[in-house]
Amino acid sequence: MSYQDDKRELLKLKQGLIEESEEIHEVEKPVYELHGKKRIENFFYHYKWHLIAGLFFAAVAAFLIVSLLQKEQGDMRVMVVTKDHQIASEIMFKTGDLEKAFELYCPDYDNNGYIHVDVYNVDLSDNPDPQYSLAAVTKVTSEIMFGEAQLFLVDSLGAEAITNGDLTQFVDLGSLYPDVDYIDGVFLKIKDSGFAVNAQYHEACPDDLYLAVRNATESDDNSARSLPAKKKALEMIDHIVNDYYAGWIDDQGRIYGISGKEVSQ
Repeated sequence: MSYQDDKRELLKLKQGLIEESEEIHEVEKPVYELHGKKRIENFFYHYKWHLIAGLFFAAVAAFLIVSLLQKEQGDMRVMVVTKDHQIASEIMFKTGDLEKAFELYCPDYDNNGYIHVDVYNVDLSDNPDPQYSLAAVTKVTSEIMFGEAQLFLVDSLGAEAITNGDLTQFVDLGSLYPDVDYIDGVFLKIKDSGFAVNAQYHEACPDDLYLAVRNATESDDNSARSLPAKKKALEMIDHIVNDYYAGWIDDQGRIYGISGKEVSQ
């Protein structure tokens, strides 16, 4: 059958003039069943990129899990909340120094031989991105409601934002240390303390920056976590007031826990 005959036959099929051609038949491709090595090679040929992508994401997941398991768990947590834009910007660059200063005064609560204080930094200053502002407020609220941070480093606007203007939500440190001139009511002023010296922040530290302890009570929904954290926070304040180091620094800058020693600034 010639090419022209095939063409005419196909045209009849398309126009519905005939339902089946005796000359033209669909030739089914043979199906070959692969076994053993050939089957594996065929799988890799068709799915190699899917396999590579899967292995990559599995490796990333494994890395993240291992990093999380090996991450140092903090002996205590400090929440930094600032609303003055200039102070907030300075604090972002000083977080590492502040963390090391806290670690000097922090006992080795988990008895693992070294000290680590988690410092969470939240900037509540005006931001044109409403989602960023909402995320910052949510972070603070969540930490207060469910977290372990009862020691706060704040400026006056940040303290007002946390408490909605009710400073009785903080412990009255002035009644605990009436003779300490850099403590006024609920606030321990950072600039005038030995803590600022250890944080290398004595000269540049703004006047409006304080430590405060949230006044957690047994009626709190999360009192099982907030009360022990409050006790740690008050102990940290006491160590700062009394120039009491609960850790020592090795040559590499790592801070280790000891029974404590009194030093004079």
